Amino acid sequence: MKQLLVEIAERLETNRPNAIMTTISRHALLQATTMDPPLLRALRDVAPEIEHTVVRRDYAAVLRQIAGGM
Repeated sequence: MKQLLVEIAERLETNRPNAIMTTISRHALLQATTMDPPLLRALRDVAPEIEHTVVRRDYAAVLRQIAGGM
């Protein structure tokens, strides 16, 4: 799980880091990471919901912080 979060963060920082994250983009990003249902559920549990305006770079920082605490 930790490695997947780091990979997602790298993707966010590399591709359009200043673009706005949305609930739909979060869902698409997680689904693009894995098609394994149990793993996808686990990612959804640890990757925070989008509750306010946040750019991809900042969301990546949050994912790295979560991964660092694992």
